[in-house]
Amino acid sequence: MGNLVFQVNILPNNIKTSGRKKFVYSNELYTFSNHRAKEYANKNNADYFCLQESWEKIKELAIPYQKLYVYKLFENYDKIFYIDSDAIITKNCPNIFEINTFSAVRDNKNINKQKRKNEIHNLNENWNYFCSGIILFDKKFYENTKEYWQEELLNWKDVSNAQHDQSTLNVLAFKYYGKYNVLNPDWGAWYRKGKYITHYNGPQTLEWTKDKFDKFESKL
Repeated sequence: MGNLVFQVNILPNNIKTSGRKKFVYSNELYTFSNHRAKEYANKNNADYFCLQESWEKIKELAIPYQKLYVYKLFENYDKIFYIDSDAIITKNCPNIFEINTFSAVRDNKNINKQKRKNEIHNLNENWNYFCSGIILFDKKFYENTKEYWQEELLNWKDVSNAQHDQSTLNVLAFKYYGKYNVLNPDWGAWYRKGKYITHYNGPQTLEWTKDKFDKFESKL
């Protein structure tokens, strides 16, 4: 089995998410993101797959949850690199598949906010609460959590101050995986532009243009 670059690009389905995070869709940005991710997969001898319809098993849930389709994809792959479709891989991005463990970027650079999220989710105060927009999943994560993800999803999907799929994945990693590889912000932190992946967020998504991105990338 090999490696996969995985994205989700589903038109808004008007299903509300729990918590405060809002789903913002830009066809221009998403299309370019998918194109870049497919190029990256080809460059690094990986397959590419973009989910364009909600997974039947969780079709009643909002789009951000659909990345949990990773559990279906792991039937055929050893590592899966998930990238949100509002994130763009730059020309400088190294081969993520050279890393052999679950990897993700911290969700917030503010320590107090991170501790607060850990409290909400009953996690250890030192847990590195991660963003679910850029994740390298390994086979160990799949094997350790495949029997529990649906239970944790039910536990967290309707909690008002949770962060939909992000809550579920952090709880799963904390409970059943343990310490993971923390990627530096250049791998797609939403709070700054990254040299490897630039992750747009909220209003930034609607303001994105290819010309602006090209100017940014030309300076890397």
